[in-house]
Amino acid sequence: MAIVGVSGSPIQGGNTDRVVRSLLEQSGHDHTFVNLSTLDFVSCRGCAHLCARSNICPLEDDLRPYFEAILEADALVLASPVHAGTITAWMFSFLSRIWCFHHLKNLLEDKPLLLVVTALSPQSEHGAVQRFEEAIRSWGHNMHHLGTLFHATEIPPCYKCGVGNACKVGGLWAMVGQDAEKLRNFEVTPDKFKRWEDCPQTVERVAHYAEMLGKISGA
Repeated sequence: MAIVGVSGSPIQGGNTDRVVRSLLEQSGHDHTFVNLSTLDFVSCRGCAHLCARSNICPLEDDLRPYFEAILEADALVLASPVHAGTITAWMFSFLSRIWCFHHLKNLLEDKPLLLVVTALSPQSEHGAVQRFEEAIRSWGHNMHHLGTLFHATEIPPCYKCGVGNACKVGGLWAMVGQDAEKLRNFEVTPDKFKRWEDCPQTVERVAHYAEMLGKISGA
């Protein structure tokens, strides 16, 4: 039994990465984890004449070595934070590249799939999850969807951007209720960078889905 976890987060070791790693470790099975932002790879080039017969993308880059693990995995965990209301460019490019598995024989047909979505606020859950699921379907990946684990980080990019106390566009402006004085006086302190491990609801969800993954029997 093996599980492959793929994170589309540009923040190595951040909440998204740690959720995936915890799911893999708690499942009790052999696993492989990869953060896409650490790889040098391109999105699908549309050269179907090169991959249709073989079902394998011929492009030689850092993503290629993971194809075998993905195909042999008994389950996949795909995770992405929300950027501009949808999954990251890394995750979308990844989904496009595994389109090669969809030709004469859909090699990912019915493979168990768990999605993980992290976003600034709970209000993003419905739209972001829906767009992630639609992106997977649009590339023909008819996998067996086990569910989607959502976590609201409450960490806007404004904490690091340098102009968060003046910008009335970003997430921090919404978090302070569009109150100019609160925005101006807002202080970014270490405790503002919340961890999913300190959110009881997310801890419970991670344990639930890890148990679900653990019950999947391998070939």
